[in-house]
Amino acid sequence: MIMSDLVTGVLSGLALGTCVTYPLALWLTRNLSGGSLPPHRRERRARAELDAFFARQDP
Repeated sequence: MIMSDLVTGVLSGLALGTCVTYPLALWLTRNLSGGSLPPHRRERRARAELDAFFARQDP
């Protein structure tokens, strides 16, 4: 009985700690890096493809 309560308490503490700490870490990272995180790899690739496509169209 005591062991199951201990395990339940530890697991709920880990879950609650993760749910609170992870968004807080993301928020701090975003605010300390000047307000925005660098774009994802997919977004960078898409922007490069669009820039290359439209650069070829302009005379």
